[in-house]
Amino acid sequence: MLIGLDARTIYAAERRGIARSLELMYRHLAEIRPDWRVIAYHREVDTEAYQDRLPKNWAEGKMIDMPGDRFDAWMKMRLPLAMVQDHVDVMHCPANLCPKWMPVPTVVTVHDLIPIDMPHGQQPGLIKRFDQSVKHACQRANAITCPSEYTRARLINDYHANPDQVVTTHWGVTTESTGTNQSRDRIVNKYGITSNKYMIHFGAGEVRKNTRRLIKSWSMLPFQLQQDWQLVVVGLDFTTLYELKRYASSLNLGDSVLLYDFVDESDLPGLMQGADILAYPSLSEGFGLPVLEAFEAKTAVITSDRTCLPEIAGDAAVFVNPTDAEQMAQTMHSVMDNKTLRDKLIEKGSERVTDFSWQNCAERFAQTIENIARHARGNAAA
Repeated sequence: MLIGLDARTIYAAERRGIARSLELMYRHLAEIRPDWRVIAYHREVDTEAYQDRLPKNWAEGKMIDMPGDRFDAWMKMRLPLAMVQDHVDVMHCPANLCPKWMPVPTVVTVHDLIPIDMPHGQQPGLIKRFDQSVKHACQRANAITCPSEYTRARLINDYHANPDQVVTTHWGVTTESTGTNQSRDRIVNKYGITSNKYMIHFGAGEVRKNTRRLIKSWSMLPFQLQQDWQLVVVGLDFTTLYELKRYASSLNLGDSVLLYDFVDESDLPGLMQGADILAYPSLSEGFGLPVLEAFEAKTAVITSDRTCLPEIAGDAAVFVNPTDAEQMAQTMHSVMDNKTLRDKLIEKGSERVTDFSWQNCAERFAQTIENIARHARGNAAA
């Protein structure tokens, strides 16, 4: 089996959850289907530092570029043409977008419908492109994979996708994504964490990550809690970082709130393992991988009661209304002030995380690939 993969997210210098999850799934796919091969198409010129993101001798990175690319011609024409020229068996478009022209059997991964649900701050043209791409996937792709039942149901109900062609492939979590125990002293010294207890939050400029409201909720906590704990926010672009530093300063939060841009990926496991609580009050998610990573790291979780997050967290988290800053503050207060509750959440999280594995995700994806390839061969023979 030869898979043609749109690997632009994997080769990006700054990666978020989708790229890390895609890499992990493909690494496990290599273990369970070692005789398969992958051509990972990308557009990065200098990818030497990223070559180890897919297994060597199983996946071949291949740059295909279009100087002067306009109207997204790389996706619309250059990528599918390369698939035909390289005689791939199946094309995989893993990041919500796909070409209208699908000359080979195609599986599209749709993680979420966030651009449709939360268009604030996004260019109308990009929203329209996203909507059209999802429609094309539902109408023309041989199969669609989703990381949650929530997204699968949305595609079936809102885009009239064929239920038989939409497959849920829950993501997993392994030591590859949580890492080995790192020195807490090294992490706290590097990031200026001076309190014995801290709460971690993976922020972003996107409104849906709810970072600004979380900081507002933090400001509502009793002063003594703010003295005993710190809120550590990572993953901010520089514009958002500057804005939120000004906002936190206006609330007189001082060193109680620590704000950082993109941190080294190698530090993320240590930051999670050292944290006492993960705050993940997102307004919308397609999966919410940090919740599982917190379970694996034995970190208590506070998360949103919206979209897919209750599906993923089960009974192992405390849920909040992410639009209510006061209620969020009250919930944070109760969890921060109750070690017995945190220990109970950690115990439940350790049980819950066993329901998710990259091996199961990769196997379900592999079966999807095999099914559409078999069907294509049958149609060709007929």
